[in-house]
Amino acid sequence: MVKIIAILPLLKFFIYASVIVFIIWFVVWIFQSQKERNILLKEISNKLNHLENIKKGD
Repeated sequence: MVKIIAILPLLKFFIYASVIVFIIWFVVWIFQSQKERNILLKEISNKLNHLENIKKGD
C-alpha cells in the first residue's frame, strides 16, 4: 500500500508532462499546417495573376 502511495506523485508528474508535450505538439502541428496552407494559397494567387496578365495582353 505504501509503495502505491509513493508512486502517485511520480504518476501525477508524468500526466502533467504528457499534457504539456501534447499541447506543444499540437501548436507545432497547427503552425506547420498553416504554413503549408499559405504556400498553397500563394501558388494559386501567382497562377491567377499569371492568367490575368495573359488575358490583359490579348
